Amino acid sequence: CNPWTGPRKMNEDSNRTTAVTFVVFSDDWNVHMSSCQHIFRRIARTHSIDWINTVGLRRPTLTLRDVDKARRKLSGMFRRTSAEQASTIDAEVEVHQPLMLPATKSKFVRRLNALSVSRTMREIAARRGDKKIVIVTTVPNVCDYVDGIPNAGIVYYCVDDFSEWPGLDRQAVLDMESLLVEKSDVFLATSNTLFDRLQKSGKPTYYLPHGVDLDLFSHQAPRQHEVLDGVPAPRAGFFGLFDDRSDQALIAALAKAMPDISFVIAGSVETTIDRLESMDNVYFVGQIDYPRLPELISGMQVLFIPYHVNALSDALSPLKLKEYLVTGRRVVSTPIRAANEMKDIVVVAHSLQEWEAALRDGISSDIGKRREEMVSRLASESWDSKAADMLLSLIH
Repeated sequence: CNPWTGPRKMNEDSNRTTAVTFVVFSDDWNVHMSSCQHIFRRIARTHSIDWINTVGLRRPTLTLRDVDKARRKLSGMFRRTSAEQASTIDAEVEVHQPLMLPATKSKFVRRLNALSVSRTMREIAARRGDKKIVIVTTVPNVCDYVDGIPNAGIVYYCVDDFSEWPGLDRQAVLDMESLLVEKSDVFLATSNTLFDRLQKSGKPTYYLPHGVDLDLFSHQAPRQHEVLDGVPAPRAGFFGLFDDRSDQALIAALAKAMPDISFVIAGSVETTIDRLESMDNVYFVGQIDYPRLPELISGMQVLFIPYHVNALSDALSPLKLKEYLVTGRRVVSTPIRAANEMKDIVVVAHSLQEWEAALRDGISSDIGKRREEMVSRLASESWDSKAADMLLSLIH
């Protein structure tokens, strides 16, 4: 289902007088490196980008994390639009954070959000003049105002099945996505499951799997990250959001069966981890700045993906999978669809015994040789290629 035949490079000699400009609704700019941010950091080399930070789909709680997020959101809403320089890339993105409240069922709140965001969109349209505007969204809760700019193209860049996410109102999410699908002109899907579902609309649908930052992840860092000081080797590592998608019972069983191996989990934690925290060889080291991830990986001998196998994981295209692979470490995963589709280079483990054998084998594998093989295998999967593919599908 992939309409593209090979890697393409963007024309970095182009200037910003191009006739197309993008308005993007997605996660908060520069908070974490999502696929959308990877791609639009590169598209911003040649096209104007207005990035609109959106509110989440989950109802906020009184946890410290949610309170801090709300504080950051509110402070951003009362600041003026900012121009942000995309790190390591010669690109500028205009970041907007209009007033938006997190509610999916309240008609009043949704009308208030629509009025607020529509005003921002009118300002963007006026500033961009006669340029063709393409609106891209990764989230379904912008369905009420995604069509706020007349004659703009509307693209749903579907990166997840949000209706299956723990803690979300499934029917409300499905209703919002249905409205978004009705309003959209083009779909981009990051997994085959999402592609199959969106293609049924009869509208143009493209398969755009995640890319990888080859330059960052394919090089061995000169030093090990300090969070690993005091963590005994050998180490099996996981980095990324740790939430209810992860099979904590599996990790606990592995840690108990393999007391000589340290299981290191890096990233934001959005679930209760009391059981794992009580284990002597499981270490939660917190969130690591994206550019410093290679320092964390340099201290790992094998990497793992412990996701539950269910409807949510069936639609997942884990960003970390290709990042893991190009480091040269052996990658062990539960049998989620994305791993099964790459089982010639990912070890898919079904039982505790298979997991234990795969992790021990990975610890003793030749990282340098495997890194060369994986970089060669994934050379066409760079974010530059993905950005060029997205432009190819949207600009004719």
